[in-house]
Amino acid sequence: MRTIAAHVVFKILATMTAFQLGVASPAVAYVDPGTTGMLSQLLYVAFYGALGAFIYFLRYIKSWVARAKTVLAGLFGRNS
Repeated sequence: MRTIAAHVVFKILATMTAFQLGVASPAVAYVDPGTTGMLSQLLYVAFYGALGAFIYFLRYIKSWVARAKTVLAGLFGRNS
């Protein structure tokens, strides 16, 4: 197996760094510090809404699985 010499790795890294420094432009965006509070509130509501919907539908899924088990047990001659 052939290894890459240190000078080759250095040349690659130096070229990549020079390219990044030459291409990068200064940031012109500004994010208001109050935006994070509003965003976190929206994410909290979305998370707990999805959690509540999951728990709500989990009840129906559990009851459907229980009914399916009893139907299959009766179909195959086993009593639960």
